[in-house]
Amino acid sequence: MRLLPSLLAVAVGSSFAIQANEAESSVERITVQGDFRQQSVQQLSGSIAVVSEQDVKRTSAQHLDDLLNQFANVNFTAGASRGRYIQVRGIGERSEFVDTINPSVGILIDGIEYSGLGISGISDLAQLEVFRGPEATRFGANALAGMVNLTTKGPTATPEGKFSTTLANYDSRQLAGQFSNSLNEQVGYSLALEQQYSDGFIDNAYLNRDDTNNIDEFTGRFKLRYQPLDTLALQLITHFVDQDNGYDAFSLDRNRTTLSDEPGQDQIRSKAVALQADYSGLPFATVLAQLSWLTADSDYGFDEDWSYAGIHPDEYSTTDRYLRNRDQLTLDYRFISTPEGKLGNSDWAFGLYAANKSFDLTRQFWNWDLWQADSFVSALNRTNAALYGELSIPLNTHWTLVSGLRLERYDDEYSDSSGNAIENHDTMWGAKLSLNYQVNQQALVYLLASRGYKAGGVNGDALSKAADGNLTELLSKASFKPETLYNAELGVKGSALDQSITARVAAFYMWRDDMQVKGWLNPDSGPQFAGFIDNAGSGRNYGIEMENRLQLNPQLAVSLSASWLKTKLGNYITLEGDDFSGREQAQAPRFQYSLAADWYITDALLFNISLQGKDAFYYSDGHNAQSERYELLGARLSYQLNNWELALWTRNALDQDIGVRGFYFGNDPRDGYEPHVYEQFAEPRRFGVTASYQF
Repeated sequence: MRLLPSLLAVAVGSSFAIQANEAESSVERITVQGDFRQQSVQQLSGSIAVVSEQDVKRTSAQHLDDLLNQFANVNFTAGASRGRYIQVRGIGERSEFVDTINPSVGILIDGIEYSGLGISGISDLAQLEVFRGPEATRFGANALAGMVNLTTKGPTATPEGKFSTTLANYDSRQLAGQFSNSLNEQVGYSLALEQQYSDGFIDNAYLNRDDTNNIDEFTGRFKLRYQPLDTLALQLITHFVDQDNGYDAFSLDRNRTTLSDEPGQDQIRSKAVALQADYSGLPFATVLAQLSWLTADSDYGFDEDWSYAGIHPDEYSTTDRYLRNRDQLTLDYRFISTPEGKLGNSDWAFGLYAANKSFDLTRQFWNWDLWQADSFVSALNRTNAALYGELSIPLNTHWTLVSGLRLERYDDEYSDSSGNAIENHDTMWGAKLSLNYQVNQQALVYLLASRGYKAGGVNGDALSKAADGNLTELLSKASFKPETLYNAELGVKGSALDQSITARVAAFYMWRDDMQVKGWLNPDSGPQFAGFIDNAGSGRNYGIEMENRLQLNPQLAVSLSASWLKTKLGNYITLEGDDFSGREQAQAPRFQYSLAADWYITDALLFNISLQGKDAFYYSDGHNAQSERYELLGARLSYQLNNWELALWTRNALDQDIGVRGFYFGNDPRDGYEPHVYEQFAEPRRFGVTASYQF
């Protein structure tokens, strides 16, 4: 732990280097969009990482998967064509099969909730923020461990546009365009379109194809801003995503060559509309409101045996398919105090939140008890209502006490084709208390305590298997309880006036109560599995994370983010009798780091290089299979000529096999179904060229 004092010293030392207070207002600052008030990241308590459009270009990122490795204490899993589930500080889901789960780490795009759906298209990214630690006051039940908040580009006062095209190996192509303008002083608009295609990184030897795990995604976003009054601004946001990806990722030979005769699919078609209002006509507060609606249909399926008919006399040959429909309507109504509306000298925020979400599932699978094709249908309707508020009390010119509270109620109505009809409900609360010492506008020391929560739910898969009469032990797992997370955090943020040094460090200790873990029951070691969510007694997660940037000279800048994490499962014994009490939690690597350098060789020629590393981690809380430690090397060389830019790039230049999902069981009849660690791998070595024109 000697590292902590030295890091704090760097941050505090850089902050005290600031001398010219009268010049501070002229310094460009990163403004956090996801907070109640748009504040500089250096003035906001909590561990927040921010990525801009320039950061995306540095790594030639084309998807959220390509960005997440540069964040300290952030991990993700795939289990589909894309990484869809995010873990922060070792906490987060890894999959969603039969049972609907409340995500521990949510995803917002322009204020619309996409948790569990992932992100398609980041070419129009304006800013991406990763909140680490419980953020219940701001975001509610979907931010037990953190929140990913993405803001896309919007209307502009003058015409602005960008068009880009990318060609890469594995027959990969990307075409993207954005344009924004104003019709007059009151009306502005923006439009962003993107199409991505790739054969994917799998060879199917049985079908003699290399595109069974392909990527085929279209994303469209449109914004219309209207300001009828000086005190009122309205914005209409529309999103459309058409994802028609293949899914053929797991190999019996545990490599990138599959034998599936019925490769699966990972299709999502979603539409979303949001209406935002910003009203400043009240003397005491600004009113921010958003009404949003989203509908998504998904078709996710795979070849369950990962092989073909005739591979072995002891084979089985089945598929598993999940057809989902999701509809959600949310309302967030927020009052933010103005200088005239302060309580004494204290700023405040107060909000109302309401949501109605429905999740309908049809699963088509092989019923091993009936020895025939079967289906399972379930419906979950969830309503949420919440009150929340935050109060910021200045104690003197440097010290501020910030407190926040959120009360949230959820009511579930669940039914399924097995005859189950269950109603669940609970009232949950989250809070924060932060003592901030603002050295000046660019340096902050804070001590934070926060409480987060996530909703419980119904184990529909366990109930349906128990109804079949063979797995009656699953009756004890009919439902699972909400989880609570307590967080204590000490953080330091500092930057030099000229931004030549920026440092952010946070040390934290988190206690998980009624920790939700994924459990599996496989009583006969055959192909039949029953999945369910279980509650372990408790869990502990503690560690440190930092982000630093150093401008060595006008031509060279170096960035470093790193984290160290220690986790521990509480009392957890599976239904099969395996005792994992005290073991490290899943998806929680001990260390992560990201080192990057930007070198302006000339005014027009820029070279970027990055190295990311991650320690091994367990794939699940229910078995001991682990990933391999790895390093990712990337580079980019770009040339700017007037409005044109040409870039040559590579990702995973060392061509390492990076596991993004892992299971441990037997699935190969050729060796008598001996258990193995089966992994889905991220992209191999990539290289390509990108040309763009911006005006």
